[in-house]
Amino acid sequence: MKHPRVITNPMLVGAMELLKADNSTKHRDFFLQELLKAHLLTPATVTPGPEMDENGIVRMLPDSRIQVPMLSTRDGVRYFMAFTDMPELKKWIKNPEKGQQFLVFGFAEFASMVERADSQCDGFAINPGGANIRITRQMIATIKNAKATQHQES
Repeated sequence: MKHPRVITNPMLVGAMELLKADNSTKHRDFFLQELLKAHLLTPATVTPGPEMDENGIVRMLPDSRIQVPMLSTRDGVRYFMAFTDMPELKKWIKNPEKGQQFLVFGFAEFASMVERADSQCDGFAINPGGANIRITRQMIATIKNAKATQHQES
């Protein structure tokens, strides 16, 4: 997925604020449209780490393993963390360790991780230190079904 160097999602943040203020169909639809376009930051551990090629482009090695931490609710429900921008990420990770790795994922990447057969994750939480909008496994399935239906109709 190609993404800008600086991750910002002002439209998604605005959509989340609208949704929190008024959970109407119009605001849910706007939020979903923005979610599907968003590039979100997530902390990760990549081993072996990415390497820079001769053109200065950082690439992951074919045998790299990616581990994305989860957070758990008091009930034991687990979510991957997704952040709209660096200030939101810093609300959760106050002082990122030197060398802390971050990846940029969209809805499709988070959905894929949640839906894996061996996944123990129930969804992903956007800005858990702020708005804390949770996208559950069931919501992911509903969104994907709606996208597939819409694609078939067009």
